[in-house]
Amino acid sequence: MSEAKVEHGEGPARSLGPLAALALVAGSMLGIGIFISPPEVASHVPGAVPFMSMWVLGGLSAVFGALCLAELGAMMPRSGGDYAYLRQSWGPGIAFAAGWLQLLAIFPGSLASVALATATYQLPALFGPAMAEPIHVFGLALPSAHLWAAALIIGLTAINHVGVKISGIVQVLVSVVPLAVLLIVTLIVLWQHEPGTLAPALTETVERDPGAIDLAHAFLPVYFAYSGWNAAIYVGAEIKQPARNLPRALVGGTAMVTALYLILCVGFLEVFSLDGLANVGEAGTAAAQAMFGPIGVLVVTGLIILAMIGSINGSVLTGSRIAYAMAEQGDCAASAGQLHPRFSTPVVALWMQCGIALALLFVDLWVFGDGLDTLIAYTSSAMLITGTLTVLSVVIYRRREPERHRPYKTWLYPL
Repeated sequence: MSEAKVEHGEGPARSLGPLAALALVAGSMLGIGIFISPPEVASHVPGAVPFMSMWVLGGLSAVFGALCLAELGAMMPRSGGDYAYLRQSWGPGIAFAAGWLQLLAIFPGSLASVALATATYQLPALFGPAMAEPIHVFGLALPSAHLWAAALIIGLTAINHVGVKISGIVQVLVSVVPLAVLLIVTLIVLWQHEPGTLAPALTETVERDPGAIDLAHAFLPVYFAYSGWNAAIYVGAEIKQPARNLPRALVGGTAMVTALYLILCVGFLEVFSLDGLANVGEAGTAAAQAMFGPIGVLVVTGLIILAMIGSINGSVLTGSRIAYAMAEQGDCAASAGQLHPRFSTPVVALWMQCGIALALLFVDLWVFGDGLDTLIAYTSSAMLITGTLTVLSVVIYRRREPERHRPYKTWLYPL
């Protein structure tokens, strides 16, 4: 959203408080990636130390990115996130390309990936194997996971349709509870481990000689798992007191989830070993089964589903603001820039994003047919491109407008 609109009080209302903004970042990050990525990473690295190094590197990338974007967000709190900053720093051409990359790949791809993984792994574990049976529609036997994933995307888009305040409340509820409980459970498991077993788990090696391609395959799912660290900048124009609350949300939410991810990864190594982790498919439910049995599976799976709903809801809320911002500059259909007269939400942008996510979901089914691998690679590669360009915008703004007021300055700049 343009600065003129912010100054004159036009556009969406500032209805997201500090807790909702923090939960938006934490919930957007705490997605299915931390449960489906560790096995993929474990299959491409030669030991537990390289495995943990990948997660540390991903966490540092996310935290440093959040520190950089905190400066941009506090200086220019507006809707549209990366697109808004890229347009002024890199120019309209780069902004146009990056904006459409986000519209067609990053947010719809993230929605499709997280929803499909939730429907594939968590719903059958919680509600029984009947949830995995094909569903017949117009004589076609369709995989139930894709249909349930579509239902999740449509349902959360509908919630966002009726107001950002309601969406913010949902975000707090489905983010804070699983974040806290998963952390507590993992700490209890590590506390109760048998003396002397944790150190070998962290020093385990396997006979594998990874090349650069293997390491890239290992890092992409890690980057996907950490995605969402920049979520708050997409609704900067809708956050109360953004100069203070937006940097806190970005850095605080990212640091919290990074700490949780590292603790969870240590816990996975303790439960499975590196080789065992590489073959579990989805680590969260498998760890619950190994540690707590059937009752534990139900409890932990329920928490994971809450976390997944928070991740999908965060992506729905933030991603739709890109089309809204692009429409204001003529880079997207004008209708995407219209707000609902009653709910003050960009409803056209919301449902356009929903439609693209559904298209990716079923293209993955009918064209690639390999489950999540293609969706995650497609989404993660696009994230790396736009995230890098946006972080470098901090350098461009510092050189171009050194005297501009910055409520928050990136720590340790330019390092």
